[in-house]
Amino acid sequence: MRSRVRPADAPTTDDVVARARAGDETAWATIVADLGPAIAGYARARGAPDPEDVMQDVFLAAASRLSRFEGDGRAFRSWVFSIAYRQIVDRYRSRRDNVELPVSLADPGPSPEQTAITGIVVSEAMAALDVLTDVERDVVLLRVIGGLETDEVARAVGKRGGNVRVIQTRALAKLRGELQRSGYGAEGLGEEEAR
Repeated sequence: MRSRVRPADAPTTDDVVARARAGDETAWATIVADLGPAIAGYARARGAPDPEDVMQDVFLAAASRLSRFEGDGRAFRSWVFSIAYRQIVDRYRSRRDNVELPVSLADPGPSPEQTAITGIVVSEAMAALDVLTDVERDVVLLRVIGGLETDEVARAVGKRGGNVRVIQTRALAKLRGELQRSGYGAEGLGEEEAR
């Protein structure tokens, strides 16, 4: 069963990107409203202690380079998530000698809405990500939270598309096993074809 990772009705369209490149502040606000929560969610899932700061830095970097961006709405989304990936990697790299990386990605406690939407306790799902290597986690989060296609993830993490598909398959199998060990259903996890 194939399902589209990214919502089809997301407003980051070719037109919105073109208007933002032309200096339309309303278009830029639409982009930030569309992608901001996903960028912050990606940063949070990667263990960034300051996901909102990461999001702001990503949009500052994107705004400063917007005039050089070429592409459509889909390419823009991929480009912004690539910036987020690099921001997080750079933050960890600069802290590596001074600060210990987060041991657990567990959320302090999901809201009832999150639990109802996902069907599992969000904190347990986040903790399950701990079984993944950094690259596996990045691939899964960029595919699921970022809604990026395999080739877009490959460009972001510096891997080949085939490698990303293998990494995704391996990561989903690990997550399925971890969720089953934790007593949560993992039905559907990994059923989507890695593409």
